[in-house]
Amino acid sequence: TPDTASQERDYPRDQVYILKIDGREFILVGTAHVSRESAALVRRVIEQEKPDRVCVELDQQRYQALTQKTRWESLDIKEVIRNKQLSTLMVNLLLSAYQKKLGLKLGVMPGTELLEATQTAEEHGIPISLCDRDVRVTLRRAWRSTPFWKKALLLSAILASVFDDKEVTEEQIGEM
Repeated sequence: TPDTASQERDYPRDQVYILKIDGREFILVGTAHVSRESAALVRRVIEQEKPDRVCVELDQQRYQALTQKTRWESLDIKEVIRNKQLSTLMVNLLLSAYQKKLGLKLGVMPGTELLEATQTAEEHGIPISLCDRDVRVTLRRAWRSTPFWKKALLLSAILASVFDDKEVTEEQIGEM
């Protein structure tokens, strides 16, 4: 079972799952996006296991956003509006602002574990695969299927969370 295999290798059984499928071994590492512990665990697993490939739950755009901090400066607002992506952009900005706020409080920025995975893989010459579909597709589908009143509720909750001063610990983030 995954729990037994991860314990044998001294990994947290609720975060690292080792699966054997058709003679191949897959190691899944569950992470929190705002966690030093997750970043350290990702590095440790990659360095100990030396996998054939490291797959990260990112699409090309989010990967570039994490690795190229000034990428937003080249954003063409007219193009965003023309492609009817303004609402997606706004939701992304609100979510990003909340994650950044949490990151500042905890001293670790959102996506640190994903960057740690890619950097560790590169240091060891391990190929990287970005294994997520374009987040805009997911957000657009979710947005279109959400009733108006729930959209309003969601946006107000996200907006309120940006200004919320409630203390959140790294342990609470890990539990979420």
